[in-house]
Amino acid sequence: MGLGKTIQAIAIANYFSKDWPLLVVTPSSLRYAWFESFCTWLPSIDKQEIGIISSGKDHIPNNKVVIISYDLLSKLQEAIIARGFKSVIFDESHFLKNHKAVRTKASQAVMRGMNRIIMLSGTPVLSRPIELFTQISALRRDLFSYKEYGMRYCNGKEMPWGLDFFGSSNMEELQLVLEEVLMIRRLKSDVLKQLPAKIRQMIVLNPTLSKKSSILKMMSSRVHEENLQGMEKRAALLEYYHETGQVKLKAVVEYITDLLESEKKFICFAHHRNVMDGISAAIEAKKVDYIRIDGNVSSEDKKKLCDKFQLNDACRVAVLSITSANCGLTLTAASLVVFAELFWNPGILTQAEDRAHRIGQEDSVVVQYLVAKGTADDDIWPLVQLKLDVLNKAGLSKDNFKSADTLQRNDVAQTCLSDFWGDLNETLDISDADFDLSCDIPEKRLKLDEE
Repeated sequence: MGLGKTIQAIAIANYFSKDWPLLVVTPSSLRYAWFESFCTWLPSIDKQEIGIISSGKDHIPNNKVVIISYDLLSKLQEAIIARGFKSVIFDESHFLKNHKAVRTKASQAVMRGMNRIIMLSGTPVLSRPIELFTQISALRRDLFSYKEYGMRYCNGKEMPWGLDFFGSSNMEELQLVLEEVLMIRRLKSDVLKQLPAKIRQMIVLNPTLSKKSSILKMMSSRVHEENLQGMEKRAALLEYYHETGQVKLKAVVEYITDLLESEKKFICFAHHRNVMDGISAAIEAKKVDYIRIDGNVSSEDKKKLCDKFQLNDACRVAVLSITSANCGLTLTAASLVVFAELFWNPGILTQAEDRAHRIGQEDSVVVQYLVAKGTADDDIWPLVQLKLDVLNKAGLSKDNFKSADTLQRNDVAQTCLSDFWGDLNETLDISDADFDLSCDIPEKRLKLDEE
């Protein structure tokens, strides 16, 4: 993760642009991130030439690039084949590990007419070598039959009920075959000295899931009213921030669910209780072991939970409160940190990032901020950048959110909002104890100065 698979795939596909139109198949939560990546790394293509399939009712456009999810590919298989794509990128290709799955069969059917196939994954095998066969056979159909591969590399056995391919054998040979024939593999350990200590990424969430409510639009208009003063300004902004968390939740859960499929160990920060509850419910639904630390967890229990995350490989996710777990914890077992919500204080964010980026961490740390356009995120993200820039100039910080690997939104008006948020830290005492995460009224979640 964070070593450039996306930009390499775009560059390879562009080199073979004579074999376009290009299809990009990705987990549903990453469709819009791919759109932003094409805009960033291949600006020679007009945005209008990049199509995103949002639902099973969409027609397949005559664009140069079309981005679709694995699930929608299954539903629109015939239309995709009829469109005549000549190149395809499969992102997170371990989604095709089960040769009996509907998504795998649909992908195999779509691939038959392709001239170029690129598969990307940081975890091509999640459990056992048999999961790799569908990816190998997609790239080189003539290399092995299913039975040949299973018998040679999966310790295959003929059992009374059929073939047993759940083991492993001749792994060194398999590695040689893969690296000589069809796989480019780069490890963080190979290039760690060339990587920054932190790699920040802004992930644009699926806008079809982050549907903007009329309440959110009303709150946005109120926040930007010029005649709004004092505590009324701050209360309006906090309500806007709270509503943004609720609006983003469905898209955030989709993104977290996709991450769970990759079996990566990661930390997820959020602020509001309802957002943390939604994330926790999604993890529990997938029957994944995790820890949760919010304002209700004692210091003693925090230590026990951190030890569990650090020492137990089966515990794969830490769901943490931005304000209750941003300092004093060591969670270096993960090198991926995901922020489901933003926060207006960049110092709090960088402290939270450093739960993973600290002594004991042997990898470069990838930090992902999940943002939804048309919400308070549009104002908070550039504001955090602005605040850190000021601190950098004063020599008080070395962090810089402007280097995040994203397409920047430079057209966001933020004059009055920067005043709101700038005053907020001065007039509010924001300590861990002051956040009552069980309260649903944003302005009551903070202890206000008597003034």
